[in-house]
Amino acid sequence: MSLLSVRDLSVKLGPAPILEAVSFDLAAGGSLGIVGESGCGKSMTALAIMGLLPEGARASGEIVFEGEDLLALSEAELCRIRGRRLAMVFQEPMTALNPVKTIGFQVAEGLRWHLGLARGDAEARAVKLLDRVGLPQPRFSPGLYPHQLSGGQRQRVVIAMALACEPALLIADEPTTALDVTSQAAILDLLAEVAEEAGLALVLITHDLAVVWQNTAAMLVMYAGRVVERGATAAVFQRMAHPYTRGLLAASPGALDAPLPAGRRFATIPGTVPDPRHRPAGCVFAGRCPRVQDDCLPAQPADFAIDGHAVACLHPHREETPL
Repeated sequence: MSLLSVRDLSVKLGPAPILEAVSFDLAAGGSLGIVGESGCGKSMTALAIMGLLPEGARASGEIVFEGEDLLALSEAELCRIRGRRLAMVFQEPMTALNPVKTIGFQVAEGLRWHLGLARGDAEARAVKLLDRVGLPQPRFSPGLYPHQLSGGQRQRVVIAMALACEPALLIADEPTTALDVTSQAAILDLLAEVAEEAGLALVLITHDLAVVWQNTAAMLVMYAGRVVERGATAAVFQRMAHPYTRGLLAASPGALDAPLPAGRRFATIPGTVPDPRHRPAGCVFAGRCPRVQDDCLPAQPADFAIDGHAVACLHPHREETPL
């Protein structure tokens, strides 16, 4: 039985469809990467799982976590699970931290709320958690405030908060976006380490295919609110079948083994992600696709099985893609 099973998840914000028929499974202790450009629905998928959709958004389908459909739960019931069994690390740590509360207080708060620990016990456990994520005493006192830390250090505090109650599932939504390259690598290594140590499932949201390749066992490629390619990470990278997935790889600096020759530029995908209010009736990628044909335009293609994974494309690539 899957720890998390998402079936036909759709989200509308007013009349605009933000997500359409998103489905996937994640086993306990598993890892899943969700990749795509900004505006493709990655973060909205995470917010739907957490029950944190923006005001006015309406979700349908099923999000079954540990046997309970999260979409059927009340806010009070979600609060029982959120922060306890489900946890999330957000893109910008300063928006996730309270600027007027100490880091020790903020890590201890979830322990007191969810586990009912006494203040002293919660604070002692918070110190251990901060040490585990690389913020040991005395250099990093639990009495410090967020503004006294760097961006990478603040993100470590957010990870400590997320891990405090030993969740079964951790969602990391582009956790390295605001960090320098060195801090990015350190945070990704930390997430992988703590997930393995605790045996928790990890959903890693990113725009970088290299991050997915290095850190997850399965992956989804999302475009314009839909899943266009999914499967085991190794299988998807071995034969990238959807033109959008190939475009992302070509545009990724990590896809190149050597510096660009003089005068050469990184590849780009022409055009932009379509406005949710004006998505085409057919394949959502047709307007940017180098392989588009007449039969792509009438209707959105269903999943097509190829080489052990699923591709929503009528004309997928079949040849091997070297890693």
